Amino acid sequence: MRLEPHDFRPADLVGGDPALDLVNTVTARDSEPRDWLDGYPALLDWAARSGAFAEADLSRLDVLRRESPAQAAAALARCKQLREALCEVLYASAGGRAPDASALDAIDRARLDASRAARLVSDRGRLRTQWSPQRSGLDLIAHVITAYAIDLLKDPRIDRLRVCDGRDCGWVFVDTSKNGRRRWCDMATCGNVAKARRFQQRHRDAE
Repeated sequence: MRLEPHDFRPADLVGGDPALDLVNTVTARDSEPRDWLDGYPALLDWAARSGAFAEADLSRLDVLRRESPAQAAAALARCKQLREALCEVLYASAGGRAPDASALDAIDRARLDASRAARLVSDRGRLRTQWSPQRSGLDLIAHVITAYAIDLLKDPRIDRLRVCDGRDCGWVFVDTSKNGRRRWCDMATCGNVAKARRFQQRHRDAE
């Protein structure tokens, strides 16, 4: 898998869940995969775009990664291991097959790590789970995404999980269309490209 620098944009967040959007930080999984997380700063950039993290927490992570670049690199590697395990499980779910046991084991290890770093807090009389840089360190992003992933995998939304039909894509998304027949991660990108290719093919056939 080739590393590729990338400036994350709102258009990159089409999965419908932060866990899916993390998986989609690799593009063209169906052809020549390119990994947009070419360093911990890229992970921070993606996390800021995702809307799932407090700005203060990400600022603290940026300080930590500058202070401990080797630890940041190790945390990024763990986050990518989680991402690839999630990808295997999600692709299996979308394809109606059982996932590899090693992927489930990796997600279970991530779940246990996230659980050890979590604490319960009271929010308007209700308990919720919270992670912080103080407890999670540079693994904060992976811990939070693990929680999103576990919730998603247990949610009825997983029945609407799709893999984009577009060429050079392979992104995953939750199909929120009324008829449940959405084929592309984004009509404005993969959908339009697919339509253009069909038009060109029909034109060649007519000739």
